[in-house]
Amino acid sequence: MGLDMHLYSFPRIEGMNLAEVRSADIHLSELEAEKGTIYEKIKDHIKHFEELEFSWRCLRTEIATWRKANQIHHWFVETVQNGKDDMCSYEVSKENLQELYTSCVNVLLKRKTPHNELPTRTGPFFGSTSYDDYYYWEVDRTKIILENLLKNFNFETHYMVYCADW
Repeated sequence: MGLDMHLYSFPRIEGMNLAEVRSADIHLSELEAEKGTIYEKIKDHIKHFEELEFSWRCLRTEIATWRKANQIHHWFVETVQNGKDDMCSYEVSKENLQELYTSCVNVLLKRKTPHNELPTRTGPFFGSTSYDDYYYWEVDRTKIILENLLKNFNFETHYMVYCADW
């Protein structure tokens, strides 16, 4: 148990909004069996995965993960989720990523008052709320993840979604 956080990518499919794409991802097997209009729209975007003895198909791709980085989760809750810490999924914009990246850089440069820029968040199984080496390691790791996403993620062809659970 613990705070697990994810960024996912979903394809932007003509004629479908994010909610419809996510619903298609959840009901992929049923849509494939029906071979209807929605399946025709999504079929070219279905990805096939294999790991160990398991295989699956979906529209979603995991692009980043964190574990018990409650300061990063706190930022997403306050900035992207409008203060609602509800384990739902929320769309993330390029501007959101740039803002979080700037906060990470500021924390790493200043180090004296990280609680003003990226405060920790208490919660069930959220991990330490200390501004210790782990806190700074996660901020630095997040900065590196965001640099890569800001450089390489195509917001015109894909949605980015944040979700967390515990």
